[in-house]
Amino acid sequence: MSGLERDRLIADTIALVRIDSQNPGPGEGRVASWVRERLAAAGLDARVQRVQEGRENVLCEIEGTGEAPRLVLVAHMDTVPVGTGWTRPALAGEIHGDRLYGRGAADMKAGLAVALNLLERLAERPPPPGDVILAATVDEEGPEMAGAHALAASGFLRPHDQVLALEPTGLRLRIAQVGLQWVAVAVVGRMAHAGRAHLGVNANHVTARIIERLAARVEALPQRDPLLGRPLFTCGRICGGVAPNVVAGECRAELDLRVVPPLTPDDALGLVRAVCEEVVSEFPGATASVKPLGAARPPVRAAEDSPIVRGLRRAHTQITGEALPSGGADGHEAYTDASMLAALSGSRSCTVYGPGSSDRAHVADEYVELPDLETAGAVLVELLAGWTGDAQAPNA
Repeated sequence: MSGLERDRLIADTIALVRIDSQNPGPGEGRVASWVRERLAAAGLDARVQRVQEGRENVLCEIEGTGEAPRLVLVAHMDTVPVGTGWTRPALAGEIHGDRLYGRGAADMKAGLAVALNLLERLAERPPPPGDVILAATVDEEGPEMAGAHALAASGFLRPHDQVLALEPTGLRLRIAQVGLQWVAVAVVGRMAHAGRAHLGVNANHVTARIIERLAARVEALPQRDPLLGRPLFTCGRICGGVAPNVVAGECRAELDLRVVPPLTPDDALGLVRAVCEEVVSEFPGATASVKPLGAARPPVRAAEDSPIVRGLRRAHTQITGEALPSGGADGHEAYTDASMLAALSGSRSCTVYGPGSSDRAHVADEYVELPDLETAGAVLVELLAGWTGDAQAPNA
């Protein structure tokens, strides 16, 4: 079997990039409508799954013969905000050389385009050995990952489903993902005139010390994983005070903690609480509250002998002539819908592989390499060409 049609893959990716679906922002509504129209043009019926007001997952199924497990392709429709620093139009979908630029080009409208073109191809041929399903989801880039939660809560997944998120991995296998917990820390001090600062308790200073100490504590954690590396800490947002000449009475910080086994999101929360208690004890009159932001995301790992992992290894080698790499610079630090579905269902048959490099996601001048787009399409076609019933139930 040959790969997917290059020009159509590129045209669909451009069309998707040109639809603004920033989260938070316009959201995924227009992308969802476009996806349904695109599937209808291919003769395919899609149904929607309501997630929140005005936000719907789009589901489309190619029925197979039942000789092999269902293959569930997951692709989110939202993007992170455009942000600043762009040297090219962020929503134009321009091509320069072998690169297609725009917010979402890599993460992950290229992967969504691959899935759409694969379903169109399958619709024109005899049924595949197993059902092939596209789940185009909402809110992957949000704190709640509401689209994945809605899929899991609906009973959509079956025990032996093989789940593949076509996220940007640089065409490497992302077989494991770090755990993740976002945390909000709210510090309350006491306002005072900056000329008599000793009469106040500066919430900004307290928060700064919490952040500094947390960074050191996370850096000192002994846990290491051969694929996932070490735990990570980032203070992503901080806001406090009312004016330069006023001791800040309040400050809020939003933190990102990424953990590796055996650590859990609860461990991350516990560490933040412990550091906050320690620091506020050094600033009489200060208080700090700690709350989780969004869903807890535990570390997950797919089984090496799962059909999706074995199938991807075989297909990638067949198409590229090289063994499928995993580990290293393939974005194990990222958390995807496949990760959340694995965490919610207990499945060890959820993994990630797709066009675009993870280090080009969430940045200015985001792009996807056009050869990656073609290769991903060819690998998916080859995956299904060898999708047989000899691996119905992976060992968990």
